[in-house]
Amino acid sequence: MSSCNIGNRTIFCDDNIDILPGINSDSVDLIYLDPPFNKNKKFTAPIGTSAEGASFKDIFREDDLKDEWLLTIEEDEPDLFHYLNGIKGVGKPYNFAYLAYMAVRLIECRRILKPTGSVYLHCDPTMSHYLKTTMDCIFGEENFRNEVVWCYREAINSSKRWNRKHDTLLFYSSSKKWTFNANEVLQPHSESTIKKYRHEDEKGKYRLMGRGITGSPIKSKRDIAQEWEITHPELVYRQYLRKGTYPVDYWFIDVINQNAKERVGYPTQKPLALLERIILASSNEGDIVLDPFCGCATTCIAAEKLGRTWIGIDISIKAYELVQERLAKETASIFEGDVVVDLKTDPPKRTDQDKDYREQKYVYVISHPNYPGEYKVGIAKNWKSRLNSYQTSDPDRQYRMEFKMETPWFRETERHIHEIFDNKHEWVAGNMDDIINEMQSYNPSNHL
Repeated sequence: MSSCNIGNRTIFCDDNIDILPGINSDSVDLIYLDPPFNKNKKFTAPIGTSAEGASFKDIFREDDLKDEWLLTIEEDEPDLFHYLNGIKGVGKPYNFAYLAYMAVRLIECRRILKPTGSVYLHCDPTMSHYLKTTMDCIFGEENFRNEVVWCYREAINSSKRWNRKHDTLLFYSSSKKWTFNANEVLQPHSESTIKKYRHEDEKGKYRLMGRGITGSPIKSKRDIAQEWEITHPELVYRQYLRKGTYPVDYWFIDVINQNAKERVGYPTQKPLALLERIILASSNEGDIVLDPFCGCATTCIAAEKLGRTWIGIDISIKAYELVQERLAKETASIFEGDVVVDLKTDPPKRTDQDKDYREQKYVYVISHPNYPGEYKVGIAKNWKSRLNSYQTSDPDRQYRMEFKMETPWFRETERHIHEIFDNKHEWVAGNMDDIINEMQSYNPSNHL
């Protein structure tokens, strides 16, 4: 794992897709994302609130997509690429654009997470089912940990359908080993549970429970406690009341009301209690917490209060103004003096690679007996996954990897082959040996 190249209490004011690639790989412990939900509308903070001037468009169109996003997905995530292409014919036409927008950012989040790290994606039923599959493709279905339902009360009601009163958190880990501090987020016992623990000693409240002995008649726990305690004390033990119950995957946390102290008027502000629970459970003191859509900076404030290192990214300068205002107001009892926040507008530079580093990928040649004299020449980060994606589309699995070459000039090499050989739909026609020789001899300096 590399150390993080970003200092504590840093806010980047830019599109996160321009910032995330500059963060060192394997350097962040916890990522919480509260991105646009694909609501197809614009959100604006009310006039007169602290967040006045903050706004964002939750509107996505294919015209907004960048070619390099789709190229990256196609080259690095073949399963995800096929899934997204399938989405084009399902649901609203702009769902594909939204998911591609999210996918390239989630790919970067996976890269910068430590092997023991976790990610929580905040969404709602608008796209949660599509995002679950997207995250399965990126983080691995085996690393899915929970779908957490955040339940809340809100004034909006409907007589036409069940009232919509919840959001969804998709919780994934980076690997099979991850941080989860269940004892830090225990929930209070109900009154009925507490009443069951009628006794108390120096260790705390307890109730009497029966162990049972082979061959002895087993009575109810109540009978054991009341009748067998004196005559058969070896059958009775003390069960102590824990500090709380282990958390479940549905959370009742109220939304921020109009008079709440923490309310700043940001259109999609989330309660501190929600972020505090996530941070307590999935990070330790001193760990690095990142919010790529930090908005009104609730994640930053919660991380500060809980002794974590934090990084925020938001396209609006308002995030920086709000985090300073909120830190001064909401952490005044913790710190003496002002907490300095570092505002940056330029992307960071990675320190886990040298200045001349260029990512390498494979340029490959794939054949199929049904297409003699034609070859698929493409780019892949993992050539085995790419070949397998072709094989799964062929019942006879006859696709064959004829040649592969890892190079930092992967895009230039592929483009060169497609320029000098006849091609159609990413397949090129020609002699396979000529194609391979041309790939091996390609020198980008000769084509500047």
